[in-house]
Amino acid sequence: MAIKLTAQTVIQRGKNVPFSQLDDELLAIDAQAGYCYSLNETAGRVWDLMATPLPIKAICAQLCQEYTVDEATCLREVTALLQGLSDAGLVQVK
Repeated sequence: MAIKLTAQTVIQRGKNVPFSQLDDELLAIDAQAGYCYSLNETAGRVWDLMATPLPIKAICAQLCQEYTVDEATCLREVTALLQGLSDAGLVQVK
């Protein structure tokens, strides 16, 4: 059953997910599952911010300072990204 993420959800990147830098993207290959994951520059920044457990709203607050994006759009897009990563088992929900 998938966990529904909200702005208050505390999230951290998975401990056993090795992403490597490839040009402007982060790339991970899950050989056992047969999947390849690619994160663009912005999604990679979200990944970097999740090195320690943070609420999604704190991730968005930082991104709003670094990028030209309004809070509502950021929250919607980051939550969707993290929901996908959570569903794939790449992040830990605290």
